[in-house]
Amino acid sequence: MTRQKLSSLLLEAIPGSSPEINQLRKSVQAVIGRDQHVLIVGEPGTEKMQIAQAIANLDDPGKAFIVSSNANRLNAAFEQEIRSTIVKQNPAQLAGFLIIEDVDQLSASAQTRVLNFANPGYFAAQPDGPMLETHFRILSTCSQNWLVEGKETFDSELFLSLSGLVIKIPPLRERRQDIPVLMEKMLGQICGELERSVPSINFEVFNQMLKYDWPGNVKELLNVVRTLIVSSPENELTPEALPFYNQKQQFNKLELQSLGLAVAQLEKELIERALRKFAGNQSRAAQILSISEANLRFKMKKLGIRKHDFVTGM
Repeated sequence: MTRQKLSSLLLEAIPGSSPEINQLRKSVQAVIGRDQHVLIVGEPGTEKMQIAQAIANLDDPGKAFIVSSNANRLNAAFEQEIRSTIVKQNPAQLAGFLIIEDVDQLSASAQTRVLNFANPGYFAAQPDGPMLETHFRILSTCSQNWLVEGKETFDSELFLSLSGLVIKIPPLRERRQDIPVLMEKMLGQICGELERSVPSINFEVFNQMLKYDWPGNVKELLNVVRTLIVSSPENELTPEALPFYNQKQQFNKLELQSLGLAVAQLEKELIERALRKFAGNQSRAAQILSISEANLRFKMKKLGIRKHDFVTGM
């Protein structure tokens, strides 16, 4: 796979334009094609398993043998969980990826079994069958708190093996400029499932979303978008349908006719915030917005934003 093709697939798998999400795509690209196990760290709702699946799928598209499970199922019946995947995929050899969700929840017994898969070894595909050679790359997920505080009760050898490479996923509150991109993708997906046209968006919806802290991260955003679609009038998403709507915080209601206009208004808001923060310095504003300075100047002209207004502190 060419680097350009891989970059295109990563952009589709990990949408967003913030500096934080650009760095995440670089981190994912850097681990593809390597042998070390990968530990994916993040808060609840940051789609850690989607990142693990993206690594496995992009590393060897359509060919890799993938066992994907969570700690609870592996705790209950480790061997059966592996064997059920073998039956479904019928691989020529037991070589590929073992993806474990919430690895920090593994029991002591399951940790011992996972450690056996952390290095090349052997496994019986059937209870009484022959031993087959195995070569798995383990992609596991855990919480940020466990990585810092909770691993004292975890097998130290297994932890060192699983954390050969570490990827940290930023929470949504640290990359709010990705909200319009994620929302556009979610709107298309959910409206398609409901066989409805994509509605227009009242700008106050974006205003409320930018102020909210998103403790549930991307998964919470998906739930909120679904709630908006179901609870708003059919032709427009309204702020009153937001679970966290606070009318007292409302400062501007704009009746917009399309998603494009809403995004343009939000783009103007973000550019003005960046220019205000850096007193009109376009170079630094472009850097924090993760766009080129030439692109920033083009957008400022298009949106009617004057550098002078921010240089003077107005």
